Amino acid sequence: MVYLNLPKHRENIGKRREMIITEAAQTKVNQVLNGDGFLEICLEGGGCSGYQIKLKGSSEIPTDAQMLTETIFSDTVSLDLLGDAEMDWNDDPFKPAFKFTPPTGSHSCGCGSSFQLD
Repeated sequence: MVYLNLPKHRENIGKRREMIITEAAQTKVNQVLNGDGFLEICLEGGGCSGYQIKLKGSSEIPTDAQMLTETIFSDTVSLDLLGDAEMDWNDDPFKPAFKFTPPTGSHSCGCGSSFQLD
């Protein structure tokens, strides 16, 4: 689990907006997990814009995890920063991937793999 230094954004903790998992994303997660395990969504410092979203398979749910769906969880620090971000599945035949729309009050870099809180 990753814990981040939270500079000026610490005042937003506890004012959580719910992260959105689209039906397409949940369907893909279920296909990948195939009834075995869970998906963890967490943030790590780094990337072009400050925070990178990381996805990890897990066979267990940590005691401090926050469940987003029956098979997807995250830690509270990551969820506080992710806010109302959206996780979707892009079924492009040439580049299928999970797509994240950054939370309100943030912007992402051109690569779309990281975001920064404004």
